[in-house]
Amino acid sequence: MKRFVPALVAAGLALGVGCSSSPDKGELVREPATTRARLDAFEDAVSIVFEKRCGSLDCHGNTERNMRIYSANGTRLPNDAGLRTGTGDTSEDERLANYHSIMGLEPERTRDVLAGADPYELLVLKKPLGIESHKGGQPIRRGDDAEQCIVSWLRADAATTVDLNACARASIFPKE
Repeated sequence: MKRFVPALVAAGLALGVGCSSSPDKGELVREPATTRARLDAFEDAVSIVFEKRCGSLDCHGNTERNMRIYSANGTRLPNDAGLRTGTGDTSEDERLANYHSIMGLEPERTRDVLAGADPYELLVLKKPLGIESHKGGQPIRRGDDAEQCIVSWLRADAATTVDLNACARASIFPKE
């Protein structure tokens, strides 16, 4: 399956392999194993939280938003399967596009957070938690499962895992 990878985002998230010099401004350098694990966790458990909380057509599921979230119930990537809004599941390509959208929103700050800085410095948490003004209100509340899922994903490393239970609970939204 051909994966959707915008060239600009791919360049901004490129791995620094075999380079002895420091990365160019804006380039994110990651350890390949950490990046793969973070992407896998995002695709398996975290993307759906963003899809459910932020991906409706009137929010970040809209092509006019700078942080775009693709989903089965929002904007769809062009596809050969004929998937339209409201049909099928969110595709692997759409989850990958969501990952790139979130990781590319504030690349330098995101790099710092992945290296151990405070995740609450990122817009991806500040806006939905109401720490900073957000046109869409507060889709995530302090202490809820969505916050725990996203924060654990941002903090995950070789010693700390993503809270998959919180992600699973947060993916049931609105509450059934």
